[in-house]
Parts: sequence; C-alpha cells; structure tokens
Amino acid sequence: MVPAQRLLTQTKRAENMSKVSLEEFSFTVDYDEGSEQLKAYRFIPETPDASLPPVVFNSGFTGGVSMYGQLVGNALAARGYTVSTYDVTGFFTNKAVRNTITSVGQTLTNVSLEDQTTELLALIDAARQHAGRMPVVISWAMGSVASLAAVNAMVAAGGEQLPLYVPMNYTNLRNLQGLRADIEGADQALMALAEDAGIPPFDTGTEATKLGYYPLDPNTQAYVNEQLGDYTDAAGADHWPGCALITAKSYQSYVKFDPEAELDASKGTYPPALIVHGAINTLHMPEESQRLFAAYPGEKGDAPLIVENMEHGQQMVADSPVYQGLIAQVDARIRSLI
Repeated sequence: MVPAQRLLTQTKRAENMSKVSLEEFSFTVDYDEGSEQLKAYRFIPETPDASLPPVVFNSGFTGGVSMYGQLVGNALAARGYTVSTYDVTGFFTNKAVRNTITSVGQTLTNVSLEDQTTELLALIDAARQHAGRMPVVISWAMGSVASLAAVNAMVAAGGEQLPLYVPMNYTNLRNLQGLRADIEGADQALMALAEDAGIPPFDTGTEATKLGYYPLDPNTQAYVNEQLGDYTDAAGADHWPGCALITAKSYQSYVKFDPEAELDASKGTYPPALIVHGAINTLHMPEESQRLFAAYPGEKGDAPLIVENMEHGQQMVADSPVYQGLIAQVDARIRSLI
C-alpha cells in the first residue's frame, strides 16, 4: 500500500492523511458480452473502525477515483471507513478496458449508464466479499442515476440490501437537457446522428458545442476545468475530462435511462436513504432530489438533506467548510445505523 496523499495532496490541509493508505485491486465485471477486470482502489485507515460498514463511492460522467473518489475516499477513511471506488470504463484508469472506440480515425468514448450500473453492482459485491458485510453506497451526480438503477436491481433480486444509500446531487437526465439553448432542436439533431458519430463532451452554449453530450450552466463552466483538472493531474491520469469526443449513442441512451420511473415498493424492501443536494446547485437543480425523495419507497427521514451554500461541485474541496460539514453529516447518519 502507498500513502493516499500521493493521490490528492489538497486533502492534507484538512485532515491528517498520514493515517490513510491506498490499495489498488481489481474486480470482475460480467457484461453481456463477457467478463472484464476493472482497476479499483481502497482507501484504508491506519486503524479501521470495525463497527463501521465499508463504503463504495461512484461518480458519474467521467467520474471515479481520479476525481471526487479521491476526496471522499480520503475524508471517510480518515474517520475509520474503508472506501472502495473506481473509474467508470472508458475513462482514466479503466479507459482501455471498454467503451473507448476508434471510428474514422477518431478516438471516441462511449458513456454507458447500463455498463456503469453493472460495474457498480460488481464493485458492491467485491466490497461485501472483502469486508464480510454489505457496504454503504455513496454516489455523486450522474453516478446517482446509475446507483439508483443498481438499487432497483438489488431490490428486485431480493437478498441482503445496502445498509444505507446516499445519492448526492441527483438529476433526471432528460430534465438536465433544460439547460440547453435549443432543447428540442438539439435533441432532434442528436437523435438523428449515427450511433458512432462523435460529439463534443459538453454543450457550453456556443454554436460549436450545441450538440455536446452534457450541458453545463455558466456557474459550472467557471470551475470544472481547473478544479477537476487538478484532481486528475494529482492522480497521474489523463487531464479532465479524459476524452475528446463522445459517441452520439451515449446521448441517445442516457436521456432514456430513467430508474426513478422504476421505483416500486411492491418489488421488495428498499434500503434506507440519505438524499443529499446542494441548495444553490444550478446544474442539477435541488427540486430533482426533492422529487426523488418523494418517490423513494424506502426509509428516508423527514426530508432530503439540502446543504446550504453548496453548489454543484464548487465546494468539493478538502478545506471547504461546506464540504467538511457534508462529510460530517454523512458520517453521523451512517453511525446512527450501528
């Protein structure tokens, strides 16, 4: 194992990261087309708290250990948790495994929420086998959509459930398209493209990016490249976002991916949830988590946790009081289940 501060030096300002080590491991994912080995990481405290469940963290578009997985892994491991996280296929440490394709001399990244759901289920099982108990799952942004699909699948399958599910800054992906200048025009044009056509990673409101995969509001545009680039650079991975072009298929599939519509208490018992959202998030709107809270069939408390002064990811840095408060509240909720 190596000291975790090699991955994220920023964290040392807020917590004593000398007490956290990083362990690389691999886990098997069984896709429809066959099995693959994915790289993953565990953030391990020097003195693990045996009373605490393990934690699995997953992120969304471009996300994983090379971004906020470092931050959350370090922070929770410093509090005694063993945290597992990974990069989704097509990006960073798992770029070459799957979902990176070449078409007409261009390298394209395919973003598959179906694959991400399958990968998360496999990582949950790997964490359970390693720790001997089911993990808490904490998900960021678009990763919350994949994890909600995973929760639905686990409920339908029966058996042991998660002790706690923590989606953060969730959004329905069709609703996310409301940030585009021409919602219907962009949708029609993107749906008409061949699946292997290349599109920009982001729609930033310009003519050149209007068919981008992921629309960004101005507030988010202002911070993402610098902040997220710092994380990927610290990890020694490709500079964020880790891709040049996205397949049109990625858009065509993700706007139809809606596990929220499949929430159904009759399927079985849903795990307890702590649904978290930034109060001033202008990318994924707070009403998205409020609607998820109303629809979620499991125990969820009296209201979602709407974090004051929290935008999308602007406060996701180790020395932010908003972020530190968020970690403290998640920690307290987990410990309340012990």
